[in-house]
Amino acid sequence: MLAAKNAAEHHFLALLLCLVIVLVLGRLVGVVFRAIKQPVVIGEILIGIALGPSLLKRVWPSLHETLFSSADLPFFKLVASLGLVLFMFIVGMEVDLDVIRSSGKRAVVISLTSIAFPFLLGFGLLGSYLYQDHQCVPIELEPGDKVAAQCASPTAAVSSQIAGRQAQIQQVKAANAQASATETKAAVPKEIQAAQTDFTPFAMFIGVSMCGTAFAVLARILSERNMFRIPLGLLLIACAAIDDIVAFTLLALSVALAGRGNPTDVILIVVKLIAFTVVLFAFVRPLLERWVLRPYRARGNKLGPEQLSILLAGLLLSSYITSRIGVHELIGSFLFGVAVPRRNATNLFHSIAERLEGVSVQLLLPVFFVIAGQGVNLLGLTTADILPALAILAVACIGKFAGGAVAARLTGVPRRQSLAVGTMMNTRGLAELVILQVGREAGVIDDKVYTMLVIMAVVTTAMAGPLLKWVYPDRWLHRDIAEADRKRISSATDRVAVVIDDVADALPLVELAAAYGGGRATGSVTLIRFTDQGAGLASFADDLAQLKGLRERVERAGLQCQVISRASQNRPIDVVAEVERLAPGAVVIGRSDTNLTGPLRHVGCDVLGTLIGLRDVGSVRAPGGNSNAELAAMELAVRIALHAKIPLSVSGPVSNRVEKQLRALGVDRNEPSDPALAVAIVGLAPDANFTVQPGERDRVSLVEALRGWTVRVEPIILSTV
Repeated sequence: MLAAKNAAEHHFLALLLCLVIVLVLGRLVGVVFRAIKQPVVIGEILIGIALGPSLLKRVWPSLHETLFSSADLPFFKLVASLGLVLFMFIVGMEVDLDVIRSSGKRAVVISLTSIAFPFLLGFGLLGSYLYQDHQCVPIELEPGDKVAAQCASPTAAVSSQIAGRQAQIQQVKAANAQASATETKAAVPKEIQAAQTDFTPFAMFIGVSMCGTAFAVLARILSERNMFRIPLGLLLIACAAIDDIVAFTLLALSVALAGRGNPTDVILIVVKLIAFTVVLFAFVRPLLERWVLRPYRARGNKLGPEQLSILLAGLLLSSYITSRIGVHELIGSFLFGVAVPRRNATNLFHSIAERLEGVSVQLLLPVFFVIAGQGVNLLGLTTADILPALAILAVACIGKFAGGAVAARLTGVPRRQSLAVGTMMNTRGLAELVILQVGREAGVIDDKVYTMLVIMAVVTTAMAGPLLKWVYPDRWLHRDIAEADRKRISSATDRVAVVIDDVADALPLVELAAAYGGGRATGSVTLIRFTDQGAGLASFADDLAQLKGLRERVERAGLQCQVISRASQNRPIDVVAEVERLAPGAVVIGRSDTNLTGPLRHVGCDVLGTLIGLRDVGSVRAPGGNSNAELAAMELAVRIALHAKIPLSVSGPVSNRVEKQLRALGVDRNEPSDPALAVAIVGLAPDANFTVQPGERDRVSLVEALRGWTVRVEPIILSTV
């Protein structure tokens, strides 16, 4: 009894020392990685790797054995497992089913495609490539247990692990034999045997490891870039939530396949898991509504100890049940977190997370990083492993990026934003490490594959933030944020600015601006006029009077109009800065301001130009085609045709997609044009009456751009005869 007590005390003291080291190093590396704008989890993973065979065991073997002896690691695993159970419950609670429902089919399609594509590549291509060299896996066995299928020819790495464990066992037994009755006897390490892994669970696990997405890392990056202020942010959160649900469901199935060779047993496990999920959502969720949510609201949105105890008991029981079913206990805690109701419960998630994260994330999870790092041996990789490691990284990046980006584009997400979707779906982080550790413990993969997959997780997580800034730069993000803010304030999406150099020649420009947004009562025009500081007060007063007259004419026509007029030392710079602040859809400029075209397009605005009015125009002609310039010209021509109630003709072929959009908008199309009508040409042709230089932005469809267009009784015609 005394020996057992001493042994337990020894393991406890070893755990305390491990926690001190990991917590101190974790905080230090956290400061560094925050400073370089990288997720802290990457630093924590690297600390775990450094404390394992990759560095500490190689540089200082005696210290490694003292801190992380094979006798102490099983106790560390118990602590790490409890931390993971709590962490997966928090991850499950982050999955808001209401957000998924509000995102509609688009989030489901994007998420399932971003999972299916890398999963199939991982299962069929990568699994077949890796299986031949990594089908022999070392498995720890309890005394008396035997592997189901022994490996006929273990690899050198597996043989080395078996020999090393045998040496440890003999060493511990010899030390225990020499110890007196009052001395602490060390626990004998478990025996390792080489087991043959079946192809299906191996390939399936490789596929699952390719399709994970780290919800927490993704949410942190979105928050840092203020992307929750645009619809794309909520779409990405919904996609990541669906990713988590599907990925952990596939993980449960792969674990069941690894533990049960009989297909009947696997089917039975899946049926039991489905039945448990139904019970959880159909019966347990209403009880949580009654026992947790109602008291939470009654206490003024404060979480009481009774409600927290109910949640803790529920998640632990859920973990126990799924473990008994035959899948990993983490699946149970994740499902229970998803099942917790939170509708009309302000800050419930944050109240629970604040209570649990201090224990799970800050105290217990660092031990998990140590456990995970013990299986990573970077120095154990050889030149023969370079190609498999690159193949894993390529399949993970290409599969996830292509699946997310292509699906987003096909469901109507603009081009730049679809690239952002593919990039963010590639984040992995701690969730990926959990998946890898589950596969390693289940005896599906060997340490070499595990090491290469951990490298992939670190690289893809580290590259997510910088790659997002490259494919979706800040100037595009700021424009989308401004557009989203305007939509929240009003229904107007047609804002146009007019840059005026000479007020006397401004009438056609203002008329074109009115036509651009004239189909909506909430369309707005901003007149921008910067004068030389050397001009006198009298000249400035005359300009203001003429601008006021223009503004009144626009307002009488039913549009909102504001005037920005002031002196400037550097007119081009001030004009571009003002347009960037306003973020209009288009900017109308005169001939004297053609030097502003490039900077204004770079801001993201279409740049329009004209010297004629609309009074004598009987028809408008636009070019066909699908280039950005041709689509921009078509959009302006449609706006003019609808606003001035004149027919539209097209020079060149029109795609079926644009043809359908024209019909949906009710555009009066005549082809060929009536020669009796005065035709205004839109585009960049030498004889064009209205020029369009497309801005550097994603172009939405005509129907989306002109949604809610209302044809006026009388068009806005400002120019005189």
